[in-house]
Amino acid sequence: MLILMIILALFWVVALFDAYIGLRRIPRLETLASKPSNEKISVIMAAKNEENAIEKSITSLMKQTYPNLELIIVNDRSTDDTGLIANRYATYENVKVHHVETLPDDWLGKNHALYQGYTIATGDYLIFTDADIEYKPNMIEKTFSLLLQEKASHVTVAPDLEAKGMLLKGFIAYFLFGFGFFKRPWTANNDTSRKGGMGVGAFQLLSKEVYELVGTHKAMANRPDDDLYLGQQVKQNGHKQRLVTGLKHLKVEWYPTLRNAIKGLEKNTFAGLHYSWLFALFAITGTLISQVLPFLVFFVFEGITKWISLLVIVLIYALHSLTTKKLTTYSLPIVILFPLQALLFTFTISRAVLLTYYQGGITWRGTFYPLSSLKKQKHL
Repeated sequence: MLILMIILALFWVVALFDAYIGLRRIPRLETLASKPSNEKISVIMAAKNEENAIEKSITSLMKQTYPNLELIIVNDRSTDDTGLIANRYATYENVKVHHVETLPDDWLGKNHALYQGYTIATGDYLIFTDADIEYKPNMIEKTFSLLLQEKASHVTVAPDLEAKGMLLKGFIAYFLFGFGFFKRPWTANNDTSRKGGMGVGAFQLLSKEVYELVGTHKAMANRPDDDLYLGQQVKQNGHKQRLVTGLKHLKVEWYPTLRNAIKGLEKNTFAGLHYSWLFALFAITGTLISQVLPFLVFFVFEGITKWISLLVIVLIYALHSLTTKKLTTYSLPIVILFPLQALLFTFTISRAVLLTYYQGGITWRGTFYPLSSLKKQKHL
């Protein structure tokens, strides 16, 4: 057990150092300057059954200070009043509303909706976004200024993930912690390598030319993680991208409750593991060994093993605090719940994998997508 604790200590030292350097390379949008520009940007919003959120999102986009915006609202087979709300804005000169009635085979609804928006977009630049996002008025102006100043082809923004209650905030913070050291999102800002890359579904700004060069959403038609994949494709094809945090400019309630969060991750957890039982087993056992076991060892063992396990725990808390402070607006005391968060996330992974396998696919926004179809997509 002592050897295992030493190995874990070394692992977390490396992970902490990597994150410390990487997170410092992610700028905050509020610190960046804006410069006037007038290139046409098409904002493409996919919406399905968003009657409770879409009007607030549209209103925030209509208040943008950027002077040359085209807003394309794609109503994706909604069964509530989403389409009716969208139609109220169709009379505006810079707004287009498109209604999707049927979903072709081998497409996920959101991906198809975003692609349909692209087909009627007239801007040289595109923004892909969701229908539950709220924008500060200068959000697009600042991100487009960044894209031009950095001579980048793609800018993606991490939003403020609003949440109610300590348990839900802790769950989201833990997700970001795990995602951070697993996917290393800061690689988006490393111009010396084509590895990695990042895309956040809340906000992706890129040139239409680059979007077409990476294959549009046709190249990721059946991927639940289309946002991440799009960013990675931009990076791997040699185009410059930037990831910034927009905690004061962009916000979304990711999930209203912890139950919704656990259920919501059904759709992309197995996809993130490449639909592989081996990867799933590795993720579950790896989480338990690297993040839960040190706490048990600390309370059960004595001597040097106990103190090395304490070092591991301190390193974990340091990394968790670093990630939480950079990527959220949550108060740091939520990291105290780390062991519970790790166990809960292990349950979430196990549940998602078993349900996907048992059901033969995933259900997302009321549509069932068979596993055989999902597996057709290329994995990174």
